[in-house]
Amino acid sequence: MRRQLTVQERVLLHLHDRYMIENAWDAPIEHSQSGVSNAVGVHRRHLPRTMRRLEDSNLITIELRHVANTKRKVQVYSLTDKGQKMASDLLKSILIWEVETDNGCVLLSSIYTRSSDILEYLYPPTNMYESPSIGRLAELVKVAYEDGILTTAEERLLETAAQELHVDRDTLERIKERISKDKSNGLESRLIRTALMTALADGYIDKNEEKILRRIAVESGIDHEAYSTLVERTLSECLSLEERAYFGAMEALNWSTDESHSFIHDLRTALGIDSEQHDRLSTLTRAKLN
Repeated sequence: MRRQLTVQERVLLHLHDRYMIENAWDAPIEHSQSGVSNAVGVHRRHLPRTMRRLEDSNLITIELRHVANTKRKVQVYSLTDKGQKMASDLLKSILIWEVETDNGCVLLSSIYTRSSDILEYLYPPTNMYESPSIGRLAELVKVAYEDGILTTAEERLLETAAQELHVDRDTLERIKERISKDKSNGLESRLIRTALMTALADGYIDKNEEKILRRIAVESGIDHEAYSTLVERTLSECLSLEERAYFGAMEALNWSTDESHSFIHDLRTALGIDSEQHDRLSTLTRAKLN
């Protein structure tokens, strides 16, 4: 019968198919406190108590070793023979759990057999920044990328920070890649916004301007929905309250009905929208919806 696993059980599964070389100088980061906390979904500050209980029960051993990107030794964990047996028994009981898939209800063993894969399936990571250490490092990376450029000095500073926070190099590179992409999209959005403001200087977006704007959006990787949202925000800054209300009504209504034409005419009169404003806002509506 499927149930929630305790933190101790998750730790046993995480360490089950991982091994450290006996009497070696270093250890894989997955055996460290940060590696275990990231895998089992528990903040590092809450993990020591769990690990002490497992050690007191003779299920794990704790020793000091170097891990990647660390200057000093840190605690690393491995299963004892007793811990291996308990983890194996736990794995056997989990493999017969039934889980829902696109093909219906199946045994978990038909999808995964490795304990680490099963742990990730049952408790998938929801956010790479959930770990406090990774979150702090991500904030530093955001500051470094503030001007859109990462200098050599900033690279060295981030590597040092990653070592102090016990974050491995691969994770650091993933953080940098994601934030760099976010910053890039932000710069491209500002470019399109500037182009929109320029196109709206005369109150119109003609067909040629519209084609250019959409080509910039496509080449920048900005999808149709994001582009429409950007147009809407930019327009809201360029229009008066009356024009904004009229523009919203034209955008929302089905122009194929007589009732819509009648409503727009009455609204135009009520808001004091003249012919020039009507023509301009009609053009903007087509630019946003096309």
